[in-house]
Amino acid sequence: LCPPEQNHIGLFFSQQIFFFFLCAIGGFFWEVLFMYLIDGHFAKRGFFYGPWLPIYGAGAVLFYILFKVQKKHPLRVFFLSIIVGTSLELLIGWLLDTVWQLRYWDYSGYLLNYKGYICLWSAIGFGVAGVLWICLLAPIVTWLWLRLSPRFRRNLNALLILLFILDCAAALIFPNTGYNITFP
Repeated sequence: LCPPEQNHIGLFFSQQIFFFFLCAIGGFFWEVLFMYLIDGHFAKRGFFYGPWLPIYGAGAVLFYILFKVQKKHPLRVFFLSIIVGTSLELLIGWLLDTVWQLRYWDYSGYLLNYKGYICLWSAIGFGVAGVLWICLLAPIVTWLWLRLSPRFRRNLNALLILLFILDCAAALIFPNTGYNITFP
């Protein structure tokens, strides 16, 4: 047996863990900034307590796995990202609402929304994000990731996973809720 990351599968898996956390953290800061620009004050967004929104990380990994081979066709990536991203947002929104009776977003007042879970503007946002991620950012991030030592990559991923598991336990017991975090 090969030690971790000494085979293609291990390296790919390690990279996807990093992609998940990078984009989950990036998504958190994007939403905090976006809400600040809309409401004029900072609000801690999301179900978790740590600085991450896993829907962004899951979307980035899913987009990468599904669309990596499509990177020469940005228009195809755009439309596939709309379909996959919107489906993921609908599923997660419905699940949070059904299981915990929590809504972390509500698009009810937006054009072509479905029960406030999805709308046209968020779908277009997924398309743009998918093209930026697949065609521009993922290759750069991959190049940078491979420049780090395997030991550093392994330790970084282990630390992020540990913190995330602790945060999951806390959030499942006491979900993050409140003004500008959840919607009625």
